[in-house]
Amino acid sequence: MNKKNNKRNDNSVIAIHKAYMNLVATRSDISSISVSDICKKAKINRSTFYAHYLDIDDLIQHIYEWMIEKFLDVFKEEIQSHHHSYNFKKIFINIKDNQLFYKMYFKLGFDFKNVFSQNGSKDVAKMFYKDTKYIDYHIDFFAAGITAIIKKWLANDCKESPETISKILQEEYQKNNFI
Repeated sequence: MNKKNNKRNDNSVIAIHKAYMNLVATRSDISSISVSDICKKAKINRSTFYAHYLDIDDLIQHIYEWMIEKFLDVFKEEIQSHHHSYNFKKIFINIKDNQLFYKMYFKLGFDFKNVFSQNGSKDVAKMFYKDTKYIDYHIDFFAAGITAIIKKWLANDCKESPETISKILQEEYQKNNFI
């Protein structure tokens, strides 16, 4: 396949993703979103959609996997070096840059508990606790807290800076002697 076709392929995938996320963001009944709706919004043919995805559930799974990979990449260096910088600002920059995705993510019923309990995160979390006997509780606590902060920030259209939200999270953990 030549580069022109690869670029067209990439553009189609991006258009499909953006169209679906925009539809989720603007509709109260997301179960009513159809492939036709996505194609119309993305300005593509149905055959283009089906060249990339089996159905809407397949599209959702692809978007989810791609964004989780992107989210976890934020801490790739720390995971490899086994050193946590406690720089949560990186997470919030990623979220502010991808607000539409994260709003869709939560509207579809996903949460960060799944992210932190999968993808090797348990092994990563063990690096930061002396006693890992109750690591599942630590992961659930952190995931619930950060999910609540992110949802509130997104509901406010990320008006506060990533630095401010990071500071709020860090102060909460420092106050409770977690970091």
